[in-house]
This record gives sequence, structure tokens and C-alpha cells, in this order.
Amino acid sequence: METPDSGGSVPDAGTEEPDAGPEAPDSGTETPDAGTETPDSGTETPDSGTETPDSGTETPDAGTETPDAGSGTPDAGQPTEVNVIDNGGFEVWPGALPALWSGSTSNIEVVQKVTTQAFEGVNAVRLVNTSSTHQRFSTVAKSMPAGRYSCSYQARGTGEVRNAFFGTAYSSYSSYTSVNPQTWTRVAYTFNLANAVYETFELIFSVRNTSGEHVLIDDVRCVRAPEPCDQVSCEVWARCDNANATCQPLSGRCDDAMDCNAWQACDETHTCVTAEGRCVRHADCAGTPETPVCDTATHLCVEGDPCAGVTCSNPATSCNPTTGVCELAEGACFTTYDCLGALPACDPATRRCVAAEHSANIIRNGGFESWSTRPIPYYGNNYVPDFWYGLDNGITDPGTEIKPSRLMRYTSAVHGGSAALQFVVPIQVAERFSLEKFNVPTGNYSCSYRVRGHGTIRHRLYSSAGWSPQTDFIAVDSDEWQPVFFRFTGNVRDWRLLFYPSRSVADRDHLQVDDVVCTKD
Repeated sequence: METPDSGGSVPDAGTEEPDAGPEAPDSGTETPDAGTETPDSGTETPDSGTETPDSGTETPDAGTETPDAGSGTPDAGQPTEVNVIDNGGFEVWPGALPALWSGSTSNIEVVQKVTTQAFEGVNAVRLVNTSSTHQRFSTVAKSMPAGRYSCSYQARGTGEVRNAFFGTAYSSYSSYTSVNPQTWTRVAYTFNLANAVYETFELIFSVRNTSGEHVLIDDVRCVRAPEPCDQVSCEVWARCDNANATCQPLSGRCDDAMDCNAWQACDETHTCVTAEGRCVRHADCAGTPETPVCDTATHLCVEGDPCAGVTCSNPATSCNPTTGVCELAEGACFTTYDCLGALPACDPATRRCVAAEHSANIIRNGGFESWSTRPIPYYGNNYVPDFWYGLDNGITDPGTEIKPSRLMRYTSAVHGGSAALQFVVPIQVAERFSLEKFNVPTGNYSCSYRVRGHGTIRHRLYSSAGWSPQTDFIAVDSDEWQPVFFRFTGNVRDWRLLFYPSRSVADRDHLQVDDVVCTKD
């Protein structure tokens, strides 16, 4: 068996022995105490006094540390190498796992603490995976600056180990190293982080085919190589180039116009933008009707027709004469979400926006045009909108609970047709108002309703599929009609829409709802 520090190099050393160099640590071209006087002359004998010259708490030529101590280079003035791996010696072990290890990429099942014959310190870690399928053991996630990293660790036992890292994705793996059951072997691994990562970096050990003592790991170290740009600070729109240690603009950013294309200018945010009188698309030429076409070769506005040669394959689209791009034609739609004007529903057959009364709308009397007087349990005869005020048992099959006297036919301002529904609910607690239930065929449905006035309202769905997610209350305080959109999937029985109005205020005639529509996509 060899001593722990044997191998190709000393574990913490680089290419040179710790104290090696052109000078011996305590020697030089002159005798240590020599100067302009004879060494032994003076009031005191050079080696006499209360301390021996080379003894005490410090070595004569050393700084605050003993030349061979620490992970840094022994010669004064050289940068200290910092191990970026926390608890790399596995000395801190608060429970079943070592501190700051077993990150999110770990999937190894057996991790053990080793307290005898560690390479350094008192602990090492044992990784057990007897199968030929590799398993991972990693550090916990941390932030890491971009740069080149040199890693090393000591391994012993029987099995195979290799390395990788996780930044924003898994890196490729290094080759497997078969470890020695008798002696600690130094394993090296290098990697490059092209960009800094934030709270996601994990160093990975991949092991397989372990037996006997399995794979023991100790003294894990990773050191980032210094780069010229480490001492350079750049503006947010620039990045330091290590080749010359200067700040260079990021892609699309600039210090002046020389950093941009010939047809661009550098604005006050140090961003390359289209220069005045130049263009990248037809829309940039909208201000010059005589030259509405952008010549992408010269980036100049020229005469022509932006829609020349443009064919729109979808019947719901047409070429926009300003942009030269196929867009939804006026009044056309893909779904009800596209119908923002006076016609709130989308007819899937024609891809045109239609009124709420159109047959494409599966909501019966969604415009609240039809009202009638009918008996309501416990409230007598009341004037309510047809196909609304659904009545169920209110527990497992929820129905309307709002008093019918809080519902009014409203004609002062409507979104479509001649009537809307007014809620007069100055109370703090919202009460359900339900559509009468019906079955909905298979398909995806896009829905909307319009609301105005002053108060709060939300909606929810219930069917054989159960409750839909609960929506938040919408605060309404406007005389303008505001659209509210939602979607659901059909192939359900006993479907109904429920409104929950509350906190209405008389200054805007309380709350009004109109044009409730759902159409199949």
C-alpha cells in the first residue's frame, strides 16, 4: 500500500512542488540577517534573544500562513485557489447524507459514511450500485460563474466512476475510471461553463458495477481558472471578451451606430433599432403611402403593393394592405375569443362573428332577450329570463340561490339585442345564479360574456365532470362593456354556468350582464 499522497502529483499541487521555485523558502542570495553590517555585530547576537529566528508562530519569510498550508499557492502575492465544491471532504455529515450533497439529479439508493482510512480528514463517502446501469450522486444546486473548471477527487474500492454536471441541462459524461481496491487514485475532470448558471449547477458522480468496498470518494475539489475578464466590469448591454479583456456589445446592442447594421441606429438604451427612413417590414413604410413596400435588400421604402403575390389559404384571413401579412379579416374569427365587437359569437361553419342569438351559440337565451313569469319555490311568481334560474338541490347538484327579486330586465344600455340582465345585489356575500342544465356534446368550447356597471362578479361551471376551477372575482366599475373569456371541454351531462354577483352599487345601475355565448371551436 502506498502513502496517501502518492500518485502522479500531490493532491492539492499543480505542476510544481509547493515550495519549488527559483528560491528556497527561507533562503536567498543573502544571509537572512545580513545587511550593511556584519551579521553578528550589534547589541544583540543574531540568533539570541527571546525567540529563535526560525521558530515561533511564523516562518521568517512566510506571511500569515505556513508555506505549505492551505489550498492556495505558497508563494506570497499569487492568487488563492478557491475550491467551489462545498463539503468536498465529506466532513460535515448531520444525518443519513453528507451536508450539501445528494442534489435533485441524484438517484443512487445507497450512500454511506466512511470513517476509517479516509484520504484526508476523518470521513469519506461510499457509493453502492452493484448493477451495470449507472446511478448518480451529486452536489446540491448552486450558482456558478461562467469559466473553465479543473476538478480532482480521490477514489478507492471496486467499481467504475465518471463525471458530468447539470447546469440548465445535463452535460456529456467523461469516460469511466475503474478504481483500485488497495490505494486511493486521483481522478481528474474538467468542464467549461459557457454561461453563468443560477441555483441549478450540480456536479455529478456516476457509478456502476460496484462490489467489495464499493466506490469510496474523498477530497473533491473544483477550481475555476482565472480569466482576464474577472477584473473587468461591463454595462448591462455589453459583455467582456477574454481575448482582449474589453467590453463588447451584446447581440443587438451597441455603443454607437458603428456596432449596428448600416440601416440601423443606436438608441439611448444602447439598442440597435431601425433608422429613420429605413425599414425591415412593410409596416415600417406605413407612414409613406407613396412607397408602402419595404425592399428587404436595401431596407428602403419603395413603391408597390405589399399584398402582391400573397395568398391567404385560410378563408378567415385576408392580406393586410399595410403589413402584407395574412391576418383575420374584419368580422372573421377562429374562435369566439376573436369576436371582440358587437357580434360576440364565432360561427365555426363560416368563421364569422355572429350575434348571441345565432344557432352556433349553445347557451339558450344568452342575450337575455326572452323573459317570462313563472313560479319560483318559496318566492311565488316572478319575472325571470327564460332558460335561466336553474333549480337543483343546491348541495350535490347546485342550482340558483339568489332571490328572484334581485334580477331585473335591463334596457337602458345593452351590448346586443334589446335587453340585458341586471343584478341588484348590494350585499357582501355572493349568491349563485344558474343557467338551466343541459348536455354538451364532445368538443372544445370557447365562451364569453359581457359585463358592466359597479360591483364584483365571478363565474364557475358544474356538470357530470364536477366543478371547474374557481375563478377570481372581477371588480367592475365602468359604463363600458367588458368581455370575460373562458373555455371548457364538452362530452358532459347536466352542464350549467353559474354567476356569483355581489357588492353592486347604484351609481352605475348595479351590475349588468349580456351576450353569454359558448361556441364549438
